[in-house]
Amino acid sequence: MLIALFAALAVVLNGLTVPAPYAGFLLYGIWEIPVLLSLLLLGFWGGATVALINAIALEFINPGGLPTGPLYNLFAELSMFLGVMAVQAVAKRGGWRLSLTVAGATALGALVRLGAMTIVNAVVLPQPFPIGFNVPLGAVPGLLVVIGIFNATTALYVIPAAYSIRKAISARYPSFGGETMKALTP
Repeated sequence: MLIALFAALAVVLNGLTVPAPYAGFLLYGIWEIPVLLSLLLLGFWGGATVALINAIALEFINPGGLPTGPLYNLFAELSMFLGVMAVQAVAKRGGWRLSLTVAGATALGALVRLGAMTIVNAVVLPQPFPIGFNVPLGAVPGLLVVIGIFNATTALYVIPAAYSIRKAISARYPSFGGETMKALTP
């Protein structure tokens, strides 16, 4: 039931976006927050399921400029998950404070997403529609920088926001989410 709730929330929030001021074709949104929150509350499979449901819904509701775009976004989210989960594992073993965990998860989540999506975009941008935009190879490096800034800055607000909401839920409902919730709450 929680997976359905988080997926529905992400889908509803897909319409709330702000164009990136440096590249209007890139859209900042808050819908990735409930996707990452589902990872923090429900674990990897819960988060991945919410991300997948959201990608499928995006395909039918708002795929963006490419029909394959929701798949690329799914990959961006899952790569960010890896960075967050790696820091959580180290933080749990090391007894890190929540603030250090959030900072580390934000940094590594942003770096892993940036690296993964730079590789994906380098491969797909030059491809013809519907895989890519048929971008000339000479223009790809410049676009990789712009899209890289977007991917990194997306993680910079999504990850701390999801942790803040998780902390608020944990304070209100301490037993909700079991060990996943309690592990990093001071």
